[in-house]
Amino acid sequence: MPDRILIRGGTVLTMEPGARPRLADVLVEDGLIAAVAPGLPDDGADVVDASRCIVLPGMVDTHRHVWQTQLRGVTHDWSLKDYIRSVRFQAAVFYRPQDTYTGNYLGMLEAIDAGVTTVLDFSHCVNTPEHAEAALAGTRDSGIRSMFALGLNDVPVPHPHFATLEQRIEHARTLRTKELPSDGGLVTMGISLSDVLVAGIERVTQEVAVSRELGVRITLHANAVMFPQPVSEVAFLDEAGLLGPDLVWVHMNQTTDEELRRVADTGGAVSTTPETEMQMGMGHPAHGRFMAVGGRCTFGCDVISNNSGDLFPQVRLALQTERMLRNDAELARRHGPDDIGPSTLSHLEGATVNGAEALGLRSRIGTLTPGKEADLIVVRGDAPNTLPVNDPVAAIVLHAHAGNVDTVMVAGRILKRDGRLLADPARRLALMDESHGHLFDAIEAHGGLIPQPPAPLPW
Repeated sequence: MPDRILIRGGTVLTMEPGARPRLADVLVEDGLIAAVAPGLPDDGADVVDASRCIVLPGMVDTHRHVWQTQLRGVTHDWSLKDYIRSVRFQAAVFYRPQDTYTGNYLGMLEAIDAGVTTVLDFSHCVNTPEHAEAALAGTRDSGIRSMFALGLNDVPVPHPHFATLEQRIEHARTLRTKELPSDGGLVTMGISLSDVLVAGIERVTQEVAVSRELGVRITLHANAVMFPQPVSEVAFLDEAGLLGPDLVWVHMNQTTDEELRRVADTGGAVSTTPETEMQMGMGHPAHGRFMAVGGRCTFGCDVISNNSGDLFPQVRLALQTERMLRNDAELARRHGPDDIGPSTLSHLEGATVNGAEALGLRSRIGTLTPGKEADLIVVRGDAPNTLPVNDPVAAIVLHAHAGNVDTVMVAGRILKRDGRLLADPARRLALMDESHGHLFDAIEAHGGLIPQPPAPLPW
């Protein structure tokens, strides 16, 4: 592929603060954005025609369990309790390393196809070191940018390879030293913590300590379960002195405003995954309240076992849900709202530059700024659902879908062009058929997705 690529004649959203949409070219040289300006000469570059298109930074998904791709749609009518029983307690047990490879490879291709160029992969099905290696191999083979958040949680396999937390910590140290030593690579390392309410604050304190020793981002599920008496992971970590700017908190639906303020004040990020949160009974998405106390919203697709890996509907659903909640306050006064908020721009920022900042990558990606790495997407503005483009931000946030993504570039490498992924479709099918067959045969042989009677849960 040429070292020089020219994205010509699109409406460019750089996502830089205060920048307005403009007709311009984007020149990419050696994987970096070299210039954004109208009328740039091609000088032998590979030219991508972006006329009637919108050019913007690739989207950043801050929370996704990528390994679950083979389980697509199995939890479509289920609560969080049944998700835990079927996926975490049952399906995860039967994943082989090659299944993890397939889940990550095909799951990352799904993300790329939808214009997502970076994923925080909350990888909490690491049954052996080989599972982690397979997840990394699948991710790397896809070409996407990713933060691989190694799960330190236990998986309920009959004969666990990792019998103690110390063994998982040693594996994390080895992975950091040998596989992911650099924070400047396309795939970088993070840690996903055990569930605090299952593992206890003492174990999680050890997990946070080793994560900080390794110098990596930390992510955790929090405040998404309704207990008869309020229980808060944020409060537990705050009391233990563990809050900080390296934490990416996920869900947070039951979090109080004061706890959200503590997270914002200590520099933490929040990832909202509205589709799973609203279906599975976690509560109202919390990103609007987080924004109100000074935080910045980010979004994730969460589980492909429930919904698609397309970030467009997550951003749209989050925006309109928050608008509904704000409008409700006015309607409760028997008064129609005079203005509508938050803005579409705030949520496009959430899917791009805010996501990059949450992952500690804002100096590298998130805006189309010369010198940054060239993660960008080209979205058709001439499709039936986007034509005419009166406002390019509105077109992306409220009208576009994955099928409108024409071109996807990660670190200067084109992974989707003319609306088609460049990965081998026959290989995708073969990998999925083999892995899906194995997993569902094994699950069926061991009582189905939810063996009866259902496993009891304490909420």
